[in-house]
Amino acid sequence: MLPALRRLRPSKRKSSRKSRLGTVVLWTCILISLGVVGTLGWQFVNRMWVNPPVSSTRERTDMLVKAGEHIQLTVMNGSGADGVARSFTDYLRARKFDVIEMTNFPKQDVAVTYIIDKVNDPVSAKKVAYALGIGDDRIKNEPDSNAFVDAAVVIGKDFKSTNPMR
Repeated sequence: MLPALRRLRPSKRKSSRKSRLGTVVLWTCILISLGVVGTLGWQFVNRMWVNPPVSSTRERTDMLVKAGEHIQLTVMNGSGADGVARSFTDYLRARKFDVIEMTNFPKQDVAVTYIIDKVNDPVSAKKVAYALGIGDDRIKNEPDSNAFVDAAVVIGKDFKSTNPMR
């Protein structure tokens, strides 16, 4: 071959090295991607079906609001903190309680959260206490013949230890 033609043709060696390097990089990326997808897929399957998460608390079905049951509440903020009554209201409504009113309690320095049973219905008051994660000893029975709700929740300064804030 003529020396002038040899200079015009690209060397096959250089292009094949670049091609091999590109192929190696591409296959490396593909294998790494498959490894990541495989790992994430296994974690999903493991979390959903092999070892599903287990809650340490067990729901008491007798303490849940049943279909057709209407427990009407007033939520009163006595903690002095802003937005706490809204959080409690949203939490209780998500658990099928009928929150009629959300307001401030006359005193803003209530120490502990408690429930006022307005219609002498201890079962409803206990369901509210259970939902909030407070003891039955924090239920005060104060029947009111003019009450338009079953119970009132008075939020105290201990609100961070209740279920709506966990």
